[in-house]
Amino acid sequence: MRRGNIILIVILLFLVLALFAFNNLFRIYEVEISVEPVELFADNQSTVTIRAYPLNSIGKRIWFRTVSARFKIEEGSDLVTVKKLDEANGYMILQAKNKTGVASIIVTTQKSLLPSLIKININPNYAEAKY
Repeated sequence: MRRGNIILIVILLFLVLALFAFNNLFRIYEVEISVEPVELFADNQSTVTIRAYPLNSIGKRIWFRTVSARFKIEEGSDLVTVKKLDEANGYMILQAKNKTGVASIIVTTQKSLLPSLIKININPNYAEAKY
């Protein structure tokens, strides 16, 4: 083969691989909402982080990409306080108050079809004895 044909084939392969990477690895297909930790304690110190992550077609998190999200406390606004809210980067940090119960947060992202409902249990800060 001539040298020109080999260079043309390499360039075409590179373009095909770049197009595949863009469509399957760097494009947002889904948004995952993570809650860490899952439950809080009513001690005025426990915090929970709710974060929205973009996922690609393989189901992995996309590097160097963020997704915006809106957070609305639907239920239990008297149980938690918003410590930090960054809707542009898609995360929220909540801090528990001295009350127990369940707090419900609705998360709506730019790339999801339906909003997600997240329920956070706020447990008492002591061990209960069961006899």
